[in-house]
Amino acid sequence: MKHLNVFFSLLVLNCVVVLAQPVNHSQTLVDLISTKKWFEIENYYQQHKDSIDREFVALWYLAETGYVFNRPFEAMDAYEHLIDNNPLNMDAPTLFSYLGQPLLQLCANVQEYSKGEELCQKLITLIENDTIIDSDMRLSYIQGGEQAIENFKLFPKIYPKLTITKKKDSNVEEIELIPNELDNGIFVNARWNGNKLKTHFDTGASVCYIYNRAVAEKIGVTYNTNDTTTTNNGTIRGFVGAVDSLELGEFSIKNIPVFVNIEMVDPADSIQIQCDSILNLQFDIVLGIPVIRQLGVIEFDFFKNTMSFPKKIQTIAKRNLFIDNSSNLFMNMEICNASFLSYFDTGGREGLTINTDFYEKYKQHISIRSTAKQVRSAVGSCNETSIYNRYVYHCPQIDIKINGQEITMIDDCSVAKDKENDNEHGVAEGGFMGNAIFKYCKKATFDFNNMIFSVEQ
Repeated sequence: MKHLNVFFSLLVLNCVVVLAQPVNHSQTLVDLISTKKWFEIENYYQQHKDSIDREFVALWYLAETGYVFNRPFEAMDAYEHLIDNNPLNMDAPTLFSYLGQPLLQLCANVQEYSKGEELCQKLITLIENDTIIDSDMRLSYIQGGEQAIENFKLFPKIYPKLTITKKKDSNVEEIELIPNELDNGIFVNARWNGNKLKTHFDTGASVCYIYNRAVAEKIGVTYNTNDTTTTNNGTIRGFVGAVDSLELGEFSIKNIPVFVNIEMVDPADSIQIQCDSILNLQFDIVLGIPVIRQLGVIEFDFFKNTMSFPKKIQTIAKRNLFIDNSSNLFMNMEICNASFLSYFDTGGREGLTINTDFYEKYKQHISIRSTAKQVRSAVGSCNETSIYNRYVYHCPQIDIKINGQEITMIDDCSVAKDKENDNEHGVAEGGFMGNAIFKYCKKATFDFNNMIFSVEQ
């Protein structure tokens, strides 16, 4: 549901592409790309791009970084160019496996179904014209490609393409934020299938999400199938469906995929009852990353209590956001003058949580209480598997930097007691950032065009 899977029946070759040249900037960049340390990759490319091989390495960089930095069409173009020109003279099966498969999956992820069909046929033709491949392997690849074509033909019926347009006659420049006393979450009223719903702006949601099935019935969600599926690491059962329309400020959005929770709360479990009451009081529906990432620049003014979509912003801020293949948002910032990568969840009620590996490196600069305390967290639902306990040390004060803006967080930081108590939703060598960050901001801006998060105090 988070991504549409192209079901290939292909032989996976155990092959590694190596550039036959001395170690240089191109080779170093290729090695870096394999680490998936996206900000290091980006910085290295920007510093040395004039010395990077243009035929393969620069295109490989665009192909691999395009999706995570919200440039999926650049990535698609780069993959296709590599396939068409084949600068490393790969055989057809290798092209299919190392370039074709990720390209087709990318077409599915961004719902470019017709393009996916076209590329499948191109790859099948390459296989058919390869004179070296044996007949059994050729047949296997061709059958896999033909099955992928059938899937691309089927997808529009099951998952109509999400479309976002700006209304020409809209005079809505700002959307009023709904006051929230329970935490620092961001809520606005939006119209889903014409119904005004309290909508939660949640960068931790890899899909738009309806917690209460009655809301889905009220607004007329269309279900794709009658089969249940799971989300949030397989812990929550629900139906996959779609909302026909969403009106959000100046945006008109069509065919919004949603996940409708069908979990029941155990009335004998006080923790689940408490969790359920909080979730039901706070929101009707979650606006997740698949829509959020396509809205361009989103500015929150916490002094005026508004959400807006500026046409242009002037900034010299550095790129510090990326989105992985599961639609999780990550932010890079600084703690103790060191880079700190966090899972960034505006739906998370926690503040900053620091996992063990980072703390062990910089503990001389991080003050914590002497006694660890138990904290309970719930992710997405209130069933037993969605609620988990951890032991953490309270961190009374810590300084962080977001794009050069220093913020002192007071009583909004914790450190895992040990690796067993790391925040499982955070980065192993970094941590997790929840919506407590907003209490320290006059303004917060998400620029999804350039993948920058910035704050003003």
